[in-house]
Amino acid sequence: MAILAIDQGATKTAVVIAQNNGTIMGAGLAEGACHFTAGVEKALEVISLATDNALRQADLRLSNIERISAGLSGANWPDEIEMLQSRLRSLFSISEVEVCNDCIVALRGGTDKPNGIVLCAGSGFNSAVMIDGKIRTVLNNYIEMSDQGGDALGARVLNTIFRSRIGIQAETGLTAEVMEYFGYNDIDHLLLAFQRNQLEKPLKNIAFILFKQADMNDRVALSIVYEFAKSISRYATASIEKYRMAGMDCDVVLSGGIFMAKNPLLVETISTQVHRVSSRAHVVNARFDPVVGALLMGLDRMYGNNEAVKDNCKKSAKKLGLLRFQI
Repeated sequence: MAILAIDQGATKTAVVIAQNNGTIMGAGLAEGACHFTAGVEKALEVISLATDNALRQADLRLSNIERISAGLSGANWPDEIEMLQSRLRSLFSISEVEVCNDCIVALRGGTDKPNGIVLCAGSGFNSAVMIDGKIRTVLNNYIEMSDQGGDALGARVLNTIFRSRIGIQAETGLTAEVMEYFGYNDIDHLLLAFQRNQLEKPLKNIAFILFKQADMNDRVALSIVYEFAKSISRYATASIEKYRMAGMDCDVVLSGGIFMAKNPLLVETISTQVHRVSSRAHVVNARFDPVVGALLMGLDRMYGNNEAVKDNCKKSAKKLGLLRFQI
């Protein structure tokens, strides 16, 4: 029999199917979705599509699956989690279904330690805290809008180039590239389109422009990266202090597309902020895709701390390219 693991975020839906010994047999992808914004039916539709793709690669049937472990975007509150579990049971006719927020599976994909904090920055942002192997909190709706991942970075960049236009901010190479990205020749027209919510391309993609300019040592771009890193670090440092984790051997796991950027300032700033409150915390960029974390969580429930099973999972994940960083 097999286990189905799901990671669904705003950008993509990833699925893996593994044997009960942890060996991954197949993987599938589909577009991203969130039940809260796109609707439950859409979220389930793309999960079903990704699962079909994984089943074909694994040469298995749905009847071979006996357990589901899922990390889903927008699974923030107990009633939402209960509803999503019920819908997945009905969709796949499988009784053993566990659902959690997608940032939790990202945390598990980054550490085997019992104590950890995740900063998950993709299209949006979330953070969770684990102590002694148990999730203590998921911050979800408490995240400030200015910290919401790629979307927030895009808004920070736009507000910066608007300040540059009136002389409050220094000139920056971001201006020309952002205007080209949105297809505007006049910054006033860009400003109006932004304020009227009429931009035809997603804000989150401006993050690529931001890191490109930062790599070119644009001082304004570097300042945006630095301030964003300091801001999202607060969720880790506040958790360390609130839950008295300073004396614990703890991983602060970085996951999500924003942390794939190669510019060192983002991670180094977070490391500095974290180490101001805990010298024992280790800031690590998650090696495995979150869907591998979803699988590991399912295997943890089945076997506990079984090193052989975890090793099978990680080795097969590497073979299938389910690594955030290819080493």
